Amino acid sequence: MKDLDIRGAGDLLGAEQSGFINDIGFETYHKILEEALRELKSELFSEFFEERPLARGTSRDWSDDCILETDLTMLIPNSYLADTTERHAIYRDLDNVANKAELKKFRSKVTDRFGPIPMQVLDLMEAIRLRWIGEKLGLEKMVLRKGVLIGTFIANQKHSFFESETFTAVLRAVQAQPRKFKVYEKAGTLRVSVQDVKNVQQAKAALEGVVGVAA
Repeated sequence: MKDLDIRGAGDLLGAEQSGFINDIGFETYHKILEEALRELKSELFSEFFEERPLARGTSRDWSDDCILETDLTMLIPNSYLADTTERHAIYRDLDNVANKAELKKFRSKVTDRFGPIPMQVLDLMEAIRLRWIGEKLGLEKMVLRKGVLIGTFIANQKHSFFESETFTAVLRAVQAQPRKFKVYEKAGTLRVSVQDVKNVQQAKAALEGVVGVAA
C-alpha cells in the first residue's frame, strides 16, 4: 500500500490508474481488476481456463459475483454523508458484506454513526440482497431498467450449472409464467428477462420465487 501510495498503480489494463486507486481504496480497486480479468477469462479466453467450483458460505452460489446495473437512484446522498472519503469507505464496506447477519450489523453501524438511513441507501442495501440471489441463480450480470430485469447466465454454456436443479427451476418459472419470465440467447449467452419489475424489491421478490430462498 505504501508503494502504491508513493508511485501510484501505473497504467494497468490500458487505463491510467494512478491517483484513482487513492480515491476508491485498494480493496475496491482489486475487485474491479478481478472482475475485468474474470470477464476476459469467461468471454475471450474461456477455452484456456478449466471450470472451477464456485461456493459462498454454506449454500452453493453458481456465480462468483453478480454485477447489477440500473437506472434507479441508489446511492449515498451528499445530504446524508458529505465527506467523500467516508462515502467511499461506506460503499466499500457494503460491497464486502457477505450475508444477512453482516448486512444487519452494517445497517446498525451506519445508523449509529450518521442517523436514520434515507431510502436511497436502503435501496442500495436491497440491491446487495438482489445480487446474492443472482449469484444463486447463476447470473453474472443483471440490468434493471425501464421496469424490466435482464439477467445474463454464466457465459460457459457447458458449465454444470445448466444441468442443475437451479436452472431447471428457472425453466419451470418460464413455463408457469410465460408473460413474466423469458429465457433467450443473445450474443452467445443465455439470458432471462423478468417483466414488470419497477424497483429492486419487486425484482428481488420475483427471483426469490424462482430460487426458493430469501436473501
